[in-house]
Amino acid sequence: MAFAKQPGSRALALAQRIESVLDTVLALLLALVVASLIWQVFARYALGRAPGWTEEVARMTVAWMAMLGAAACLRRGEHIAVRVLVMAAPEGLRRILFLIRDALVLATAAVLGWAGARFALLNFDQESPALEIPMAIPYSAMAVGAVLLALVLMLARLGGETPPVDAIGDESP
Repeated sequence: MAFAKQPGSRALALAQRIESVLDTVLALLLALVVASLIWQVFARYALGRAPGWTEEVARMTVAWMAMLGAAACLRRGEHIAVRVLVMAAPEGLRRILFLIRDALVLATAAVLGWAGARFALLNFDQESPALEIPMAIPYSAMAVGAVLLALVLMLARLGGETPPVDAIGDESP
């Protein structure tokens, strides 16, 4: 029976590694946003002229943070959830509701991934005004985030993990 648990534990370990990498990347992106905005404010008020690239960097970075953060928060159950129906349901129905929820998350990730990839491809030749980088870079955040969201969810479920938001005894708001 130990062999049956091994693939699940490997899936869960991979989900945890992805989450750990995402946490590091998100911390670096947050530092980039803060540095960019500090430079923008300093340049505007101390130097009298704000560079145009700072606002663009901040906007693109926040888009990446939102999409990567969605995947990073999933395993720990840190997304907003309304649990009234789930808390009132009997155990069997509760499991069905969790399966429906997971299917809806995967369907949403599929739509976001498809739309994000499509937008990235459509805007590959367009350059951003200040940084002059392909607009596929900010648009691909949606596709990458959606793939990671689906991957983390599937790995967590293969590993037998249920997010803490499912804990029925947890009454914290």
